[in-house]
Amino acid sequence: MQFDSYIYAIFLPLVFTLYWALAKRLKWQNALLLAASYTFYGWWDWRFLGLIIATSLTTWATGLAIDSSSHRKAWAAMSIVFNLGILFAFKYFNFFNDAATSLLSSLGMTPDWPTLNIILPVGISFYTFQAISYTVDVLRKDIKPTRDLTAFMVYIAFFPQLVAGPIERARDLLPQFLKPKQFDYATAVTGMRQILWGLTKKIVIADSLGGYLDTMLYNPAQESATTIVMAAFIFAMQIYADFSGYSDIAIGSARLLNIKLSANFKYPFQSRSWNEFWTRWHVTLMTWLRTYVFYPLGGSRCSRWRTSLNVMVVFILSGLWHGAAWTYVLWGTVCGLLMLPRVFITRPKHEGIASWRDLPRCFLQFALFGLTLLIFRAHSLTHVGEMCHALVHGSWTTLPLGITALAYMLPLAVADWMGRRHEFPLQHLPLPTWARWAIYWTLLALIAYYSTGQQVSYIYFQF
Repeated sequence: MQFDSYIYAIFLPLVFTLYWALAKRLKWQNALLLAASYTFYGWWDWRFLGLIIATSLTTWATGLAIDSSSHRKAWAAMSIVFNLGILFAFKYFNFFNDAATSLLSSLGMTPDWPTLNIILPVGISFYTFQAISYTVDVLRKDIKPTRDLTAFMVYIAFFPQLVAGPIERARDLLPQFLKPKQFDYATAVTGMRQILWGLTKKIVIADSLGGYLDTMLYNPAQESATTIVMAAFIFAMQIYADFSGYSDIAIGSARLLNIKLSANFKYPFQSRSWNEFWTRWHVTLMTWLRTYVFYPLGGSRCSRWRTSLNVMVVFILSGLWHGAAWTYVLWGTVCGLLMLPRVFITRPKHEGIASWRDLPRCFLQFALFGLTLLIFRAHSLTHVGEMCHALVHGSWTTLPLGITALAYMLPLAVADWMGRRHEFPLQHLPLPTWARWAIYWTLLALIAYYSTGQQVSYIYFQF
């Protein structure tokens, strides 16, 4: 079930109505959320419900065992290996199998290993990371394991953030399913505005820009350098509108139930440095990697060379998390290399809200990120090479198609800039009531207009 589908437009109000009809009945509310979440997830393929149920039951049971057993680390290891094993089998087995086969073939061997012909379950990377974080936090005694199985299963499967995040830690989300909630009108109104803004970004901007990219990058070997650079900028804006749009709808949907989810994007294209960018882009993933990978490796408390290695491990894992392909590994490696100067050269941290004088630096970071995304979007390393060749040897010409795409990019950039003091641009509009409603109805009309075509899946559903 997609957020921009008609079925979700029926599903969410129905869940909202039933949920608040069960106010002050916490167990029934959680039971409803669990049923709704499994319905939402099973809408794609009900067969994969078994995986998420197995993840939930195993993680919950081992959490209790960790708390009561003297073999805490053994139980934690079992839980982590179980969850990573499922992720590896469905997402990475064929990738590493092919890599090992190629390596042995280059040494004169002819291995004949089987491959798995299976579909990647949607959202598996997201809910697996949530399960692992729960296990580690219980092991560290950061949280107490819950005995409420229903609440825990809702934590793993909560439908707004189930298939594409935000990736929530148990200490932030789980307690919200363990205490009664009251309906809050202001929170619900904010949630509706955030859903509207997310749908606008996804349907009006991201889906429209996708059509330009398919044309511009169909055969990059024959394109001009201008086309490739413009495609990089367009894809950066498309993936931002697509993924942050999903996050806005997820957070807004949760707000209707008076449940708070973490912010996943904090105006990343207003970053003034590469380091700042990664504190604003896909915030919950980078927070997870810092907490459970970077800091356990020693973080920045080591020598500069060891810190550099820790940084590279985090970014390579970030690339591999996005997909089982060498292009993602290369993308993560490049992003990590661009972060290394921060390790060796001490620079002042950029904090607070960007100002007009920061715009040149913000554009530089946007351009840099866009160019790295050419690797991210490439179908293969050969495809990456073709785009790099076009960048170096291609001509610099005018590009009417790319200029037309600016009509979709600039309004989002302006809206983000004007609303940068708030969580999202529509949260607080300093306008008269009639003007605000004129904006709301205009956005609804645009969503309806651009929804008439074929529905396009969210980019991050493949992860």
